[in-house]
Amino acid sequence: MAGAEVSCDLSVIIPVYNAAATLERVVGDVLALRGLGLRCQVVLVDDASTDESGEIARRLAAGHPEVVFLQHEVNAGAGVARMTGWPQATGRYALFFDADDILHGDVLRLTIERMEAHPHVDTAMLAYRYERGGANTGLEMSFEDTKVFRRLLKEGVPAIGTPEEMGALLTVTNYPWNKVIRTAHFRQAGLRFGSTHVNNDIRGHWEMILKARRVMLSDEVICTHLVDPEGPNITNRFGAERLQMLEALGELYDMLERNADLRRREAHRFWRVAHRLYCWARPRLEPGIVPRFDAGWRDLIGRIDLGDYTDLRLRHDPDLADALANHLLDPQGS
Repeated sequence: MAGAEVSCDLSVIIPVYNAAATLERVVGDVLALRGLGLRCQVVLVDDASTDESGEIARRLAAGHPEVVFLQHEVNAGAGVARMTGWPQATGRYALFFDADDILHGDVLRLTIERMEAHPHVDTAMLAYRYERGGANTGLEMSFEDTKVFRRLLKEGVPAIGTPEEMGALLTVTNYPWNKVIRTAHFRQAGLRFGSTHVNNDIRGHWEMILKARRVMLSDEVICTHLVDPEGPNITNRFGAERLQMLEALGELYDMLERNADLRRREAHRFWRVAHRLYCWARPRLEPGIVPRFDAGWRDLIGRIDLGDYTDLRLRHDPDLADALANHLLDPQGS
């Protein structure tokens, strides 16, 4: 995939949707990285916001040559917005960030220094923390993500490995903003986020790991993720839009099916992720959506390769294999 000519250290690509309250602060945080010795570009993609976000982004671009402004006429979702911004990236490294989170610039600078010292590392994944409801609760990563990090890391030392060696990272939460990637490599290897409004980061997360030559993992915190449990953000929506979660998983499975060796190697992780998302979403759904959601889930399980299912049962996770079989036969009762 062709892209803009490299002219700076880092491109930060930010999908923007109704982020008028936080956008200037986030862009200011990125531009302030100059004080840490990083030449940065900011690519803002307004996804047809209904507040003043588009005008704020346009004004920021007019006032700062490092800021690029792009705009969708129709709301297409954060994944599509990221793909709109990606070809404009001019940095040697890229970070896909959100328009309302908090960036930890010192960790970002250190990460780029480490990637410079390890030229075969194409993706660096870092830790994150949560801030819920405007309160700095000090919550670190989810319990499941923390377990994976601890299993792969030696105390205080970043880990570097092949995608196969670091495959457990495929099962951590598919956030886009805790990974720094080497732009030139992913221009060649290809990178795509999903086309759905919800869960569109799943495919991008997997591709950033699977297509890297080497992956680096560190437990330093690169992002504080702001969570508003009562807000209008997409995470809190459990109506008909949440049916697209199954489409997003289907897009990822399509990718795996195009490479039989990769599918056989990573199928157990795919089904672990898919089942966890199903169990998270289903109890939260509006009641009228549940029958369609269950039908779509059965359709997805029906795609499982028999050899992969046998491998899941005998080698990886017999309880998960049982759960998938039960869902296929009677999702309401499993």
